[in-house]
Amino acid sequence: MTDTLLDIVRRYVAAHADADGLAQTPIAGLTTIRSNDATGLLHGIARPLICLVLQGAKQVAIGATCVTYGPGDSLLITADVPTISQIVAAPYMSLVLDLDPAVLFELTAQMRTVPAGDGARVESTDAEVADAALRLMRLLDRPASVPVLHAQLVRELNYWLLAGRHGPAIRRLGGPDGMPSAWRARWRCCGPNMRGRCRWNAWRRRPG
Repeated sequence: MTDTLLDIVRRYVAAHADADGLAQTPIAGLTTIRSNDATGLLHGIARPLICLVLQGAKQVAIGATCVTYGPGDSLLITADVPTISQIVAAPYMSLVLDLDPAVLFELTAQMRTVPAGDGARVESTDAEVADAALRLMRLLDRPASVPVLHAQLVRELNYWLLAGRHGPAIRRLGGPDGMPSAWRARWRCCGPNMRGRCRWNAWRRRPG
């Protein structure tokens, strides 16, 4: 039986996750996340990243924008921004890759230019992105292959991100300015049920 991306991520977090459910991989910028329960509101500073949700669902508020994403969705964030997030369906499992402007710049220079976007958005995960992520995670079962093969797979994954649904929004990271401007809109929680319950002492930098 062929392992799915969820199978591999589930196995990896079971062996390596810390008390918060985070498991950093030997591949720089690649993190797996697990939560067995729904959570309250968490404050954080999100860096530029792509988050592939494999199980469960999460709600994230960034400025005036509130998005909910679940299995088969991917969340793109293209700037360092404050977030308020909450896991709304558990168990929750995701795979997060930090976006590297240097890699994106090199790839963007070789690809046809399209309009750039900004901020954060949720789209269905492109099949090519999921396939590249699966092959990248499979490397972890063979540690000797990681230093030899991971860079080309990370590059491929970035290529499919640029070529896919997130392309217009992600390309600005690879543009001449290097990084989109940070959002300065004041935040709002997602709906009345989330307002007034923010734990201001719970700030932390955390991936998807």
